[in-house]
Amino acid sequence: MKRNKILASVSTAALALGMLTVIGKKQVNAADNDDPANIVTVVNYTPTKSAVTAVKTSYNAKTKSLTITGKAKGASKVAVSYNAKALKPVKVSKKGQFKTTVKFTGYKDFTLTGLNAKGAAVTKAYVLAKDSYAATKPTLLKADRTKKGLTFTTDAKKKTTLKFYYKNKLVKKTKLTKDKQKVFFSAKSLKGKKGSFKVVASAAGKKSSQAAQFKIIGVGQATVTNY
Repeated sequence: MKRNKILASVSTAALALGMLTVIGKKQVNAADNDDPANIVTVVNYTPTKSAVTAVKTSYNAKTKSLTITGKAKGASKVAVSYNAKALKPVKVSKKGQFKTTVKFTGYKDFTLTGLNAKGAAVTKAYVLAKDSYAATKPTLLKADRTKKGLTFTTDAKKKTTLKFYYKNKLVKKTKLTKDKQKVFFSAKSLKGKKGSFKVVASAAGKKSSQAAQFKIIGVGQATVTNY
């Protein structure tokens, strides 16, 4: 009598001829020979894992608050924390969606964790870092000053707005139309200015970046940032 062997990750005893075992979604056929009568079909099944996904943010500069939306499959609530401090949990809808608005200061990480009805964690913590909700801090790539003026080249992306402050007073605001766009200060606008500009980047729906310092170099000087 011919015997069938199931070649699959199943720790049960060998199945009788023609028996069907459900362990997954993928079908795998195995038998001692090519006789169709001796082929056993195995169906793989992988259970759906709970997770926080599709997270999006929108920052309101007037209220200094961040709106966070996303999906939390397999969870009843989402625990929200900022800088490791727990905030009010938010309910998950029947469609698995959640939305919350929080006020905060600084540029620390948020964490989002799905909870079951008993308050136990059922998902891994989703980390929402400052690069997700705030504009990227601008980096100076090159500075070049001639008798005509001073030119800054930064790594800021298209549609980013750069604000230049001198002694905490806004002296220039430029919305970039391309990546790494140059920003020029005329010799007249630089008269009497020494030290550095404080530079902040902003973008639609995001919190303004942390401030960078761009040194006001002298005529005939040039600087290049090497990575």
